[in-house]
Amino acid sequence: MVNINAKNNYEFITVPIWIDWGKTKDNKILKKQTMAIGLRDKNTGIHIIHPISSFILSWRWRASEYNTKRKHATNIVKFLNYLSQEKMHKIKSLADLDIETGTDYLNSLTNDYRKRDTITDAARTLTSFYVWLSQNDCLPNVGDNYIESKKKKNPHNDRTYYESLFNPTLPQRTRSNRKHLFPIKYIPLLIEISILVAHPIALGLYLQIFGGVRAGEVVNLKRTQFRKRLNSADFLLNIKEQQLRTDIKDSSGSNYVKKIRKQQILQIKDWGNIMFKDHVEFYKDKDINGTGALFINRDGLPMSGKSYSQYFFKVKDKFLKFLIDYGTVEDKVIATDLRLADWGTHIGRGTFTNLIAEEIENPAELMFLRGDSHLLSCLPYLEKTERVRKKVEERMNHMHTDYIPRLINRQNEIEE
Repeated sequence: MVNINAKNNYEFITVPIWIDWGKTKDNKILKKQTMAIGLRDKNTGIHIIHPISSFILSWRWRASEYNTKRKHATNIVKFLNYLSQEKMHKIKSLADLDIETGTDYLNSLTNDYRKRDTITDAARTLTSFYVWLSQNDCLPNVGDNYIESKKKKNPHNDRTYYESLFNPTLPQRTRSNRKHLFPIKYIPLLIEISILVAHPIALGLYLQIFGGVRAGEVVNLKRTQFRKRLNSADFLLNIKEQQLRTDIKDSSGSNYVKKIRKQQILQIKDWGNIMFKDHVEFYKDKDINGTGALFINRDGLPMSGKSYSQYFFKVKDKFLKFLIDYGTVEDKVIATDLRLADWGTHIGRGTFTNLIAEEIENPAELMFLRGDSHLLSCLPYLEKTERVRKKVEERMNHMHTDYIPRLINRQNEIEE
């Protein structure tokens, strides 16, 4: 029975770990990042891997992606630290757990003003944790019949799942202040500012807005992935994990590809081609280890998701300041709204979706352009995406000339 009665000078933590996963055809080691749960001495900073890590590493999530493991491990770590500090329940080992303890923990999240979605997500992890404990005969205070009564089958895929074992008091749903759409008419200005103040990610911003590529997917790109073009001159990127920064023990999950796929990037007014040439010409010799990474940081190493986000927020701040200092009354109002809202690199994918949504003819076409389904199953839509590209390009042409980037004027400079 696992003892969790940690004293005040100990705490549970998540521990990201890189492991040797296999070998490539040329005998290079393939690595994979996973997540464990550790117990750390607050005084010395030394930690050990706790046996409870088996819940993440050996159960239903053993083959899951890193971010899935990270989410559940983080939820369990918070629960365990609550148990080690909470005096009311006097939990000394996992065998002391009961439904009331889990419910009280979830209620404590409500009392701490956590969001409803945060609490329901924690409840899902906690339900799985209790099921795992029960299956390992470590939960004597919770009847097997009660747990089995929560077992259901999904009619769409016949997979079994468990309804929540707990009934906490949940906060009311609140309207999110998160922005998913960047004002379309300001896209060229945003790109131009990125070229001026955050050149290392300017191309990445283009890929996000005109291809819906996530930030973690951007930093996984290699230069050679831009060689394949469609008849429309659009880029066709092979989005996949590249394992470019195995030296980083990053628990944020910002360096990962959410879905391996072929992703089309719309070629608007030849901006993408110009920016790509400019980017490669400037950074190809800065890749000190010859990794082939498309995005390189100031140290000559493949850029991490964290570094990419830092550059993005620099662009965001400069963009908003420009509108407030030099914009019209309307510009200033929009800048104020954007400054109060919650938005980051995710806004690129949302903006791409909205750019193309008005031009599509059916949901399958939207799924294809967003990379939500396999390319081969959507080949009939390849021709139609040329129409979408032209429509998006027309919308760019109709913008105020002050906001059209001076990218085409730079083409001769790049080619010289």
